[in-house]
Amino acid sequence: MLGELDLATVILMQKCSYVVGLMSFVYLKMTNRGLRGAIPLAGGFAAMAIGSTLAGYGEWGIVSPVLWQLGSVVFGIAGYSLIWLGLKVLSDGRSTGRGTIVPLCLVALMAVITAFQVADNNAYRAALFNGCAALAYLAGAGVLLARWRREPLLSRLALAAITGISGLISLSVLKSMLFPDYATINLVNAFFFIIMLNFAIALFVMMLVAERSERKLLVLANTDPLTGVKNRRFFFQAMPAVPDPADAAMLLDIDHFKSINDRFGHAVGDSVLQEVAKRIGGSIRGGDVLARYGGEEFIIYLPGAGVQKASMIGERIRNAVALNEVDCGGLRVGVTISIGVATSGEMRCDLLTLADMADRALYRAKSEGRNCVREALAA
Repeated sequence: MLGELDLATVILMQKCSYVVGLMSFVYLKMTNRGLRGAIPLAGGFAAMAIGSTLAGYGEWGIVSPVLWQLGSVVFGIAGYSLIWLGLKVLSDGRSTGRGTIVPLCLVALMAVITAFQVADNNAYRAALFNGCAALAYLAGAGVLLARWRREPLLSRLALAAITGISGLISLSVLKSMLFPDYATINLVNAFFFIIMLNFAIALFVMMLVAERSERKLLVLANTDPLTGVKNRRFFFQAMPAVPDPADAAMLLDIDHFKSINDRFGHAVGDSVLQEVAKRIGGSIRGGDVLARYGGEEFIIYLPGAGVQKASMIGERIRNAVALNEVDCGGLRVGVTISIGVATSGEMRCDLLTLADMADRALYRAKSEGRNCVREALAA
């Protein structure tokens, strides 16, 4: 099939791939106003579409050789620069500063100056074009992979792989142009594969945006909006339905919280909840899970802690909360918490029962003076 394609047809197909990509990125921007990276990607694909059009007109003899030879390369350089910039902004999720824009403009300017020197040499012109493509795509794959640990999305990995393959193909074409005796890929085949990859880039950019949106919705669904910790729904869905005997649950309640709201107002009460959640989160272990249970109550799942270790962690939390008053915009409020701790032991009860045991221990802590940690009594 590939052998039946001529260069002019492939260039036309390439232009179509850039137009489809341009439309995809414009659509993404229109439906995601806060999306970063779509505008430079759209600009890059638009520039590439213009460059492909000039190259096609040149192949068909519609425009003068000087216009299409120089114009296609200049638009190509601008296009690849914008594509790399778009991939970086999309990957980072924030605008790029002068430290990136200035070097990028300098590299693009040097490439344009070089283009004026080699415009009438087909091999050198093609080598420059594909060199810029290889640099843009390989650098784009690099920035996508660099953020993989912070955002481990499958679509990010796929997009990085696609852009990396595009860069390697362009690099192979570059070598074939500079060293024709060692050519490793047919020019028409290379353009055809790049066309397929252009469609794939547009597709996986859209998939990355969709996967990010889905992930944000999931985080919102599982997070308490006031304190930023997990919510009760997440706790009972994500934690083991039947905890191990050594796993512990801890229920925490802010003492006299209603009095704080009545005396200082709900805004101060919200500040107290936020600060208490922050202090609790800073006092637990890395594998422990904190969630807001409801109102002024929090719950913690402590895998493998056992009752003694859990009680020690509870004392650490209690001290962290009671040690310093909470600063609420200049108003300082003293806060203490009561804590109930429970483990299932040999009972092997379910998570809801374990939470009820911790609740009974919390009731004991409150009835015995508050600002203390109490363990659940053996049945």
